[in-house]
Amino acid sequence: MPHRSARSGFWRNWTLWVWFALALVLCVGGVALWKSGHWLVREDGFDKVRWGVVLAGESRDCERSDAAIRMYHDGKIDTLVISATRVFKNRYNSEFMVDYYVQQGVPRDRVFEFRQDAYSTLEEARLLVRQFRLQNLDTVLIVTSSYHTARTRKIFRKLAQGYPVVLVAAAEYSVYDPNAWWSNRESRKLWFDEWAKTVYTWFELARAPSETGKSEFQGLTPDIWSSREPIESRPTATPVADTAARNAPAKSDTAAMRTPAANVSAASADSGRENPKEPESATGEARMAAVDSALTAKADSAKAHKDSLKSAEGRPAAEGRALPDGKLAAKDTVAAAKKPLPKGEKKKPSTSVKGSSKLAEKKPEKTKAKKKD
Repeated sequence: MPHRSARSGFWRNWTLWVWFALALVLCVGGVALWKSGHWLVREDGFDKVRWGVVLAGESRDCERSDAAIRMYHDGKIDTLVISATRVFKNRYNSEFMVDYYVQQGVPRDRVFEFRQDAYSTLEEARLLVRQFRLQNLDTVLIVTSSYHTARTRKIFRKLAQGYPVVLVAAAEYSVYDPNAWWSNRESRKLWFDEWAKTVYTWFELARAPSETGKSEFQGLTPDIWSSREPIESRPTATPVADTAARNAPAKSDTAAMRTPAANVSAASADSGRENPKEPESATGEARMAAVDSALTAKADSAKAHKDSLKSAEGRPAAEGRALPDGKLAAKDTVAAAKKPLPKGEKKKPSTSVKGSSKLAEKKPEKTKAKKKD
């Protein structure tokens, strides 16, 4: 009977080992796919922070803003910062998001805008970290969507390097369910897109240096340094005052927020005023009214000047002959009076206006003398 080696027996049953390995991979892969929805969610526990930042890029349901507002009412956040991007030309979505925050009961002096034009979370994080360091903030809470928290946490902590301390809070999004991310089309799209960005972020952060500088300008609107009064002691603004405060742009953003049409109208209004400085809280209707009044006053002055020229041209000939440019020919009259007369002729009395006035003054004296005689 031939002897069977162990090796020959293994290779005779290799197909069983292949199927076993394949089943093991499928099981592990299935569990990994099931848990991959949770791996995108990473948040930190905290009791209370002073500054909370709502990252840009939320959905139409405003899940990030709603979560930040709830945290404010629960006393976990003192001040909110809206990181906003442009939605049309020089208009930012934070301009109308502020109205929503105020309607939900957040005081206007507790909401600030951070307007930026970043195209990625990494670029937005760099701008925010520089701004945090400019204001000497020690702890900041980042509020973003649940599927976006793990990547956001990794980016901010790599750039900040502990200054400031960055915490991340997750805003629940009804469309995305970490336990069943495959349940609907939109959730599957978010899962795939976020994982693709996460893999790319690993390579991007591997060669990206940490942020070491500060911002060169105050980027929050309105400017938190415009008043020396601390934020805690500022009075809570009413809805009417909030509207006026929103209509008045910050000093640092006045040039950026003014459109070319507004510049033309403001320049026209300034030309007709004694004080060219226009109040910042003036509305568009007030500016147009100022422009109309300035143009009307200018037209009236031009008309009055034209009428005065016409009246000067139509004066009597006793004052002199009118020249084409509107001046009187007084010089010609004086020259004719000084011209010597021919012999035998008597000099006629002058008919100038001055002589006629003297004759008129002497006539009453002659009549009085005749009456006495």
